[in-house]
Amino acid sequence: MPSIDKATDNGELKQRRPELELVCVTGAGGFIGSWVVKELLLRGYRVRGTARDPADQKNAHLLALEGAEERLTLCRADVLDYDGLRAAFRGCRGVFHVASPVSNIPVSSLPMLRSLLAILTSAAYWVAYLVLCYAVLQDLVPVAVEGTRNVIRAAADVGVRRVVFTSSYGAVHMDPNHRPDAVLHETYWSDYFF
Repeated sequence: MPSIDKATDNGELKQRRPELELVCVTGAGGFIGSWVVKELLLRGYRVRGTARDPADQKNAHLLALEGAEERLTLCRADVLDYDGLRAAFRGCRGVFHVASPVSNIPVSSLPMLRSLLAILTSAAYWVAYLVLCYAVLQDLVPVAVEGTRNVIRAAADVGVRRVVFTSSYGAVHMDPNHRPDAVLHETYWSDYFF
């Protein structure tokens, strides 16, 4: 069912049809981005998804989604490339900013790292843990902050009406107690202590 938009000058109600609206999803091939793309396609929106490399095999699942053939396009964009974001957002009514840097430390190595740290004294454990966290955050936080600034500025510059900003996969994946094949959902959270 079309939604109602009160955006006309003469006070008349104008009907908006999702299939006529283009929205962009940054990080479309990621875990959260894929679900956002799927839901938007199911609701009839035209979707432009961004990826650092749209031709990468990890994005192939997007092209198999219902409605993708008619209403999904993938384009090359990186959150640190302001001009690339502007090009990706041009003509879009909305942007879902889902792209976020994640740690290069594989989840499967976390139990091993935790075991190694566990043999250290309590003080040494915390020092080692804090050094590891600092090293990871040194790489991730500046990219996430600058990337989000670029997304907001680029969206404003090209007239995007609404930006939705999500958390990152890092909020749920850093837990050595998760099975590698577990389907993560809203009850999963990263382990603060590793």
